[in-house]
Amino acid sequence: MLYFSKGNAKLTRRLIFSLPAGKTCPGALHCKSFAVVNNNGKRSIVDGKETIFRCFAASSEVQYDAVFNNRADNLSMIVNALQDGSAVDLINDSIQVHRTKSIKLVRIHESGDFFSGAYLDAWIQVAQRNPDLKFYAYTKSLQLFLYLNLPENFYITASKGGKFDHLLDHFERHSVVVADDQEAETLGLSVDHDDSHCFGDKPFALLVHGTQPKGSKLGAAIRQRRAKGLHAGYNQRNKVAA
Repeated sequence: MLYFSKGNAKLTRRLIFSLPAGKTCPGALHCKSFAVVNNNGKRSIVDGKETIFRCFAASSEVQYDAVFNNRADNLSMIVNALQDGSAVDLINDSIQVHRTKSIKLVRIHESGDFFSGAYLDAWIQVAQRNPDLKFYAYTKSLQLFLYLNLPENFYITASKGGKFDHLLDHFERHSVVVADDQEAETLGLSVDHDDSHCFGDKPFALLVHGTQPKGSKLGAAIRQRRAKGLHAGYNQRNKVAA
């Protein structure tokens, strides 16, 4: 079965599915980061040439063995299932194993993205099989969604900062990563802390968080927010319930 987590400090009461960050994100550009393993078995982060802010998910893959291994295993199983035609059953059966009565939401990709049309189609079919669940995802693979009729319980938020930003106008809502609340206010956007905006009809902002490249402006912005006692990350002390 595929591995699903059941929420974290930011997101509660939902199933969360993840793939390796960066490596499965064909549309990533400004957030392109991924974990690599050297000859000694140690992991480190590689940023893309146009990375502006580092993907928080890539940092967690470097830091935690279980996170790295679970996401790698998920990808291996998905690829094999796509090849033999069992991807829909694999995803659906795994959801049934992990879900409980209180779970009504499934986030597709805390890390990773829709890396092919066949993979996206598998998730669409799973959503159709489970009309009592709401499936949602952020994506930079905007090219895969053009002219698709998605199920009513399948919510997509286009993520700005990728290779296909020229297609943003085709989407009802999109998200923008910002340095702080002031930048969000300047852009006329509200900040989402718990993914609730993923079910609305307007663009919104996400505060940059996680470990950033040394010397980066966004890393400095996180430190400044922390110094002022403002929101600087998601942990058990500032846990947000959905």
